[in-house]
Amino acid sequence: MKAIEMLRQQLDTVHIRLHHSAGDLTSDEMARRVLPGVNPLGFIVWHMARSQDWAINTAIRNVPEIITRVPWRDAAVAIPGIGTGFAAAEAEAVARHVDLRGLLAYADAVHADCLEWLDTQDEAMLDEIPDVAAHDAPHPEYRTPGFRAEMGSGPEHDDAVGRKGGQPAWLFLTSVSITHLHRHLGEVDLVRDLMRRGFS
Repeated sequence: MKAIEMLRQQLDTVHIRLHHSAGDLTSDEMARRVLPGVNPLGFIVWHMARSQDWAINTAIRNVPEIITRVPWRDAAVAIPGIGTGFAAAEAEAVARHVDLRGLLAYADAVHADCLEWLDTQDEAMLDEIPDVAAHDAPHPEYRTPGFRAEMGSGPEHDDAVGRKGGQPAWLFLTSVSITHLHRHLGEVDLVRDLMRRGFS
């Protein structure tokens, strides 16, 4: 299996799991905070789709994100930022504002767009190091101290910068768009199951 094919398969797996884990959440489950320090599920699911949109369209490609295109720019999901660096109150506001149907439809659109682009690429693209700072520069939501602090650190970031001098495109695809989302999917499964067992 070639690298592009493998990435496509992994992105499909994340997307299938997203629908499986979040597809039947109620409005209450989306907005409720169950554990201290754990964000509401509506925010987590929104953050997952937004992270992919930013990673692929802004960080790598430097093209308008899906969230800025019709019909998404006028939808409830069109909240500036991707959730990285958000305070607890901001995360709770997102969870109360978004609706599951619109959120999953947006995630579907991001996924479809990503695969359409990926199918036009060859493996040489994966080692390219995009100028993420320049790509983020026109977007105030990606220049906040909270966003920059979180996105400018971490083991994957530090390793890539140390070995490659920057973050290659494959890092945004594998880490931000796949493994990061698998971690959040585990979080969604755990919190959803706790709520349904009456934990509060």
